[in-house]
Amino acid sequence: MGPGPVDVYPCVLRAMSVPLQGQFDPQFSAYMDQVMGLYRQVFCTQNHWTILINGTARAGIEACLASILAPGDKLLVPIFGRFGHLKVEIGRRLGAEVVAIETNWGRVFETDVIEDDRHKPW
Repeated sequence: MGPGPVDVYPCVLRAMSVPLQGQFDPQFSAYMDQVMGLYRQVFCTQNHWTILINGTARAGIEACLASILAPGDKLLVPIFGRFGHLKVEIGRRLGAEVVAIETNWGRVFETDVIEDDRHKPW
């Protein structure tokens, strides 16, 4: 059900015919520096390594958890849908002590359940 056929602009065809740059090419590194600078502005941060994760939601969740969890850290995962199960899987693979609490999909937890002293990281 696409719109086809579509005329492609000649400049786009030319760009598509050029060999791809490798990620270690100096020009590619310069492009990445420019992109990171722009993202620092968007996210209001001074962190040099501010990058976009080009992937699925899973890629973003995994990158975040892998950045903050060390083996043995405690991770509380309230499961009320698919992504909760995903966080449990990733947390366990990273060596975290995963505490999973679960309710029916689409329901939310009462605050006192989340704040239960048994779930505290200390």
